[in-house]
Amino acid sequence: MINIFERFQKEKDCYKYCREQEAAALKECDIPSAIAYAENATRSLREINKIESYIKELEQIKIVVVAIEQDHYDFMESRI
Repeated sequence: MINIFERFQKEKDCYKYCREQEAAALKECDIPSAIAYAENATRSLREINKIESYIKELEQIKIVVVAIEQDHYDFMESRI
């Protein structure tokens, strides 16, 4: 299983590749291929947005966990 950052990089690479291939297909007037590449690029962009949202959620969770840990530490110090 790949981690979230590797997945993000793969989707970013896929998006860039598909856009490049879409442009090349358009230059060759290969409309069906251009459409297919555009659809794949759009799919990758959706995945990139999902990953970015997931990372933001993880950052919010980390803030809560740090606060809980600090609360626990303060509680333990007050009992000593």
